[in-house]
Amino acid sequence: MTDPVDDIARGMAALRAQNRLLLEQVEALRGTLAAREDEITRLSARLLELEALRASPEPSGLLARLRARRR
Repeated sequence: MTDPVDDIARGMAALRAQNRLLLEQVEALRGTLAAREDEITRLSARLLELEALRASPEPSGLLARLRARRR
């Protein structure tokens, strides 16, 4: 027959190990989420820029030629 104290100690050690693994997964997910949020922010800013360009009247003259070269 096993000692109940040893069983409890083994169970607690297993739970601690599982907790460490879960914490590592949480940290990895936080990093992924931060990267995705950065990408969303960058794409949102770009979309706003493009919408502003579309809403503004087309320039004429030198500015129009310079803008055409950039594209």
